[in-house]
Amino acid sequence: MEGSVDIRPAEERDRLPMAQLFAAVAEERDGIAAEPPVNVERRAAGWHLDGTFVAVDADEIVGILFVDPTPFGYGELGMFVAGNRRGRGVGTALVDAAIEWALAKGPHKLSLGVFPHNEAAIALYRKFGFVEEGRRIKQFRRSSGELWDAIEMGLLL
Repeated sequence: MEGSVDIRPAEERDRLPMAQLFAAVAEERDGIAAEPPVNVERRAAGWHLDGTFVAVDADEIVGILFVDPTPFGYGELGMFVAGNRRGRGVGTALVDAAIEWALAKGPHKLSLGVFPHNEAAIALYRKFGFVEEGRRIKQFRRSSGELWDAIEMGLLL
């Protein structure tokens, strides 16, 4: 990994920095479903910390991954990385931590949705064995009025 990061479970003190990173990635309007404006305080208060991991470099959170367990035995994964840290192994380290966590917690599968144009993320997920399971056509209405597809991917554990 270019530049070292520590991956650890999210803690109470991480709520605001996580929400700030979320808002910064939302500002890009292309990698995650959320778009600005983001209510940072509400987002910070609403984080479910169990199953959430942060990538930390020099006391700065540069990536976040969360697994939302479902009552159906699978976990729904979401991830985002600071723009200046993409392509440097942060996502790889986060996905690795999520899989280890899931294997210990017992879900039989991890699932996620990704935009088709996010080729780097798709390649990362494929590297870990995620496979395309379907496509949601015109699933996300963007603030521009565009309708974006989502590729659904899954990994049986």
